[in-house]
Amino acid sequence: MQATSRYNYYEVLELAANAPQHEVTTAYERARVTYSGENPAIYTIFSEHEARELLSVIEEAYQVLGNKILRNIYDQRLLSGRASLNDLTYASIVEASKQAFPEPKPEKTAAAPYKKDEAFEKEMASREDWNGEWLKKVREYKQISTQRMSEITKVNSYYVTAIENMNPENLPAIVFVRGYVVQIAKALGLNDKIVADSYMKNFKNGLEKR
Repeated sequence: MQATSRYNYYEVLELAANAPQHEVTTAYERARVTYSGENPAIYTIFSEHEARELLSVIEEAYQVLGNKILRNIYDQRLLSGRASLNDLTYASIVEASKQAFPEPKPEKTAAAPYKKDEAFEKEMASREDWNGEWLKKVREYKQISTQRMSEITKVNSYYVTAIENMNPENLPAIVFVRGYVVQIAKALGLNDKIVADSYMKNFKNGLEKR
């Protein structure tokens, strides 16, 4: 991959700049399969190190283009014609998003203790089918705001909301989504493995239906 195209994420995913959001995931999956170690033909063209580097760039491309907010920032910079290569890096785009959507300042007072509902507590403990709606239900039951959840988990508040809405267009690559769900489940006092496994199953099923 040439240096000049290293940060043209549309070229990386072989995607048109005006492609609809759902095509980004399709292009990402196609590129990931093409350059993965599971495709032995790739090593006739690239070394193992080069293949790993390509996969890393593909992940970066998806994290940016697969997220509406990051993609919008990236598009503005790319189309301006004035952006440097550094301006188009994943780190630079994420930093710009943090400036546009700054994390809320820590609350000065602790959240009020929630009133326990024994029936709901039992349902949470025994539940095995988890989705965004249920994560939101538990968060609200425990009187934790999205801002407070962000402070506890270090997951950006708009990702917390996107996870609850199960909105893939506002989330990064799947591997990162699972990590976020694990952190949220832990913060809610839930079994993070059960929650993450079930959530990701439902999340992937939703992607396949799109």
